[in-house]
Amino acid sequence: MTENTRRNRPDLFDARETILSNRRDFVTYNITRLREVIRHLSRKKLELFHTIPLLLHVNSPDLPGYVDHPQTPHGIYGFFDSGFWMLAKKRLGIEIENIRSYISKSFLIKGIYLIGSTGTVGQTDISPFDYWIVIDSGSVSEAHRGLLSKKLGRIEEWAKQTYDQLVTFFLLDFEQIRQSDFCGIDEECLGAAQRSLLKEEFYRTFILIGGQIPYWAVLPARLKDAEYKSWVETASLLSEDNSLPDDYVDLGNLTAIKSEDFPDALLWQVGNAQNDPVKSLIKASLTTHHCFFQEKEGLLCDIIKERFFEGRLDSCHLDPYVFAFEKALAFYESMDDEDGLELVKQCICLRLVGYPVPSEPDENNRKAQVLRDYVDAWSWADDQMSRLVSYGLWPEKEKLRLEKRIIDKLWFLYQLVSSSTGESKAIKGVPIEDLSPFKRRIRNRFEKKPGKIPRCSASLRVQGGGNALFVAHQRESPDVSFWAVYSSSVKSAAGKENAHFVAPELLRILGWIIFNGLYEHKTFAVALQFVQGPISRKLTRGVLDELFSFFPDQIPPLDHTSSDPRWLRVFVALDTSRFAAGDTLQSVDYLVQNTWGEMFFYSLDLTHIESNLLKCHEIAKQAWRYFQTAGPGEASYRIYDLRTVEDASTTRSINSFIKSFQKTGIGDHKAQEPERKDELEPDETERADNEPLLDLF
Repeated sequence: MTENTRRNRPDLFDARETILSNRRDFVTYNITRLREVIRHLSRKKLELFHTIPLLLHVNSPDLPGYVDHPQTPHGIYGFFDSGFWMLAKKRLGIEIENIRSYISKSFLIKGIYLIGSTGTVGQTDISPFDYWIVIDSGSVSEAHRGLLSKKLGRIEEWAKQTYDQLVTFFLLDFEQIRQSDFCGIDEECLGAAQRSLLKEEFYRTFILIGGQIPYWAVLPARLKDAEYKSWVETASLLSEDNSLPDDYVDLGNLTAIKSEDFPDALLWQVGNAQNDPVKSLIKASLTTHHCFFQEKEGLLCDIIKERFFEGRLDSCHLDPYVFAFEKALAFYESMDDEDGLELVKQCICLRLVGYPVPSEPDENNRKAQVLRDYVDAWSWADDQMSRLVSYGLWPEKEKLRLEKRIIDKLWFLYQLVSSSTGESKAIKGVPIEDLSPFKRRIRNRFEKKPGKIPRCSASLRVQGGGNALFVAHQRESPDVSFWAVYSSSVKSAAGKENAHFVAPELLRILGWIIFNGLYEHKTFAVALQFVQGPISRKLTRGVLDELFSFFPDQIPPLDHTSSDPRWLRVFVALDTSRFAAGDTLQSVDYLVQNTWGEMFFYSLDLTHIESNLLKCHEIAKQAWRYFQTAGPGEASYRIYDLRTVEDASTTRSINSFIKSFQKTGIGDHKAQEPERKDELEPDETERADNEPLLDLF
């Protein structure tokens, strides 16, 4: 029998021998990946990792994740034969007789698979646990699926609170995976933008935690769809005595990544770069390599699968991330793009030293070995590597410059692929005519606009969650002062060079802290070290707490039917720019957030207006202008008065004016002025810090 005939029409004996042999290779490979997961986990997080499968198999009131409903789906196929059960049983002292009543008689979870960087050289101390939970929707009603989702959500919350570990469960139907339909994998259907690319990443990186083995992992590589179907049909006829076919699940074949998937996937990476630009560039470079070379070289997941038989414990030669690194490097070499090649080299090294909080890797682990090989191959000087290892100590401006280089390269890759494959097709659930706001929103994340609060570096967002930031009021001269955020205590005039962010106004500084998620309502998160500060620590702390409670952590999902963002939150602060000893209003500052997640700062000087009532009218009119694009009940506002002699009538007057505008439409200049595209956007030119905003509208 020729090789081609055997692959197309395997007889039972050939199929059995091939599958059992491939299964042994896959199991060895899977163990290698599991060992790498464990290697990088602290003792506490290892405890969590060992416990999660038990929480999915059992629905007990004595365990986290319990949902008080008798029909809550749970139970993993083959769990009691797994090492996770043995470890949990030993650690928690569980006797099966005591939990038998909380175990499902039918195992509704087909498989649990850990995906992504976990278990690779790309794993860091803050790597999330991303699990695909695969079920058969034909056996689970929508109501029961909702109960399982609730259980998964409770486990996620418990893991974060108890272990400070991000755990995310993606609940998927096996038929959904077969069709490469990932629209429900996130709130905005961005998972659908990756389609076959996401499936390739799954097959390339997944680790079997419990349940059934995907047929793809034990069948010959590079099968055409008809060949794959024939193999699965033959395998289903094998004797149950050989543990076949119940040990396997058909998640579908993958022969190629569709050309129309590439632009959308790269667009998604551009958007995700605000969270991890280093990871985004590596993945985008791999995606672009697939776009131009998959026909010649095949899929990376198949290349790795063909080498399962080489699996050796504690070896890095089959690490999925190392393969991805090599393809990313090869792409820029093939393009003769020296800038891109140098940039991706830096990103690879940053990834290996634990970006976004780098440190020198342990000499005895895989990362150090891979890193040494790269440094030698690239003939890097010692100071080049030392500088990347010390990335956490870089000034914020330098980190942002590197991130901008990465963003620019990501847009280059997107444009390169779009020109080669054609413009993005409609993302499932998003009509092609509505992709324009989708793209604009992603672009707007990185655009500079007058008054827009900038994003901090991804590294600072991670570090800021565990280290105190210091806010100080500094003087450049007797008449000129500024506010600044530092990472260390300020004992004297520290200047602007070492500051993370500098602004003339306090509210802009506090808005930057809130917008970037650097304040967690903990007293140690932000230290207020004022040097001749105009506002007391107590008052400033009050503003921070108000901002933290007013602005939501998450904005609503993007409304694809809206061509422009709508204003969502308006925070009105009276006299935060300067200290007012009396009850006379001198200025008002606004922090406003729109439905695209952008935040803006505006300041209004009131000193030229004599009447307090007229001042209240101007304050209300500016706030009202933001509300007019919002849907019914969508926008909200808050007025905060910092004056030492607070006049409650001022707040009442402002509220009264706003309510009258809402009822009568007075203050709406749309009917009197020609409509402009930027009607509710900041002016295109920068203005003096104290210039009134009246003429903007």
